[in-house]
Amino acid sequence: LPKGQCRAVQSSLQKQRGPLGSRRKISHARVKGKGQLKLSIEVQGRILVLHIMEAKGLMGKEYRTCDSYVKMSIVPDADWKCRQKTKTVPDSKNPVFREHFLFPVQEEDEQKRLLVTVWNRERNSRQSELIGCMSFGVKSLLTPDKEISGWYYLLGEDLGRTKHLKVAMRR
Repeated sequence: LPKGQCRAVQSSLQKQRGPLGSRRKISHARVKGKGQLKLSIEVQGRILVLHIMEAKGLMGKEYRTCDSYVKMSIVPDADWKCRQKTKTVPDSKNPVFREHFLFPVQEEDEQKRLLVTVWNRERNSRQSELIGCMSFGVKSLLTPDKEISGWYYLLGEDLGRTKHLKVAMRR
């Protein structure tokens, strides 16, 4: 690109991202309608203990109820060694999972993310569609006073692979 065009592209990217190092606001329109997941993450030594409690407001295609399950992994994960999933809860917009998962953290995992995805298994086929996801930086989860607990929005794949968004509680 010529110098002038390159600068224009950079400044438009800058506007989307905001000042360097700042967090980008997630508009309500980008989280509306995907549903929410209640979870908590505890740290026991170098093990992340992930509690998947329940979800609400899940919608499949054509606004049908879902046969949903949750998959978790530390990404990037080339050999899929640490991928785990809940049981599938059939026919529910508000499934209850109440399952616990252990993720041992190696030193090389600290720069990775814990990815949590919610899927709808298509009836009559083995295929599943992604409903939404969220992710947490592994290194930040290992911080002793960091509490991750409560309801989180399910985000689209592009956003959810890099962020999580807690549902604000009404006062």
